Amino acid sequence: MQSARSSQKAEPDRSDSPQEGEQYFFELLERYQDPIFRFVYFRVNNRAVALDITQDTFTNVWSYLARGKTIDHEEAFLYRAAKNAVIDHFKKAKPFSLDSMVEGGFDPRTDRTVDDIAKSDDIATIKSIIKDLDEESQQIIYLRFAEEKSIEEIAALFGKKTNAMTVQIHRIIKKLRRSFTDHTFYEN
Repeated sequence: MQSARSSQKAEPDRSDSPQEGEQYFFELLERYQDPIFRFVYFRVNNRAVALDITQDTFTNVWSYLARGKTIDHEEAFLYRAAKNAVIDHFKKAKPFSLDSMVEGGFDPRTDRTVDDIAKSDDIATIKSIIKDLDEESQQIIYLRFAEEKSIEEIAALFGKKTNAMTVQIHRIIKKLRRSFTDHTFYEN
């Protein structure tokens, strides 16, 4: 009888003989190695580490099958095994300091220009300053500059007249400029 998931590949045969068990494992490996690798890679963001964890996952599956155990739900079992392997990897990860890395020969140079670094610092500062605004002011700034809404649209959303909203936006921007100037002045 054909399963309800006929679009998927048929599950490998799970016979008890060692030779057939080995064939079952290689069929699992063939079907799931790439999806498990992608699953792991998106969690660790390092190809070499993802390959190692994927290999560890399938090694653990091989050991599990070699003990004579069976797998009822292959895909769920493999993803759970991979998830556990990722968790184990992060538990084993040793903390490191930049000083020890430099002593070991690491050179923390960057190809970013001073202007690029200053610009990203300015953006971080602006985000921080905006978070200090009251909720309504944050929403108005977001609508005006991120969503690019017109002053008329923003005024309508807040039930205010256009002139009143223009004045409010002007005051918020003036406050942001003052805070930004103060912030950058105190940092230097």
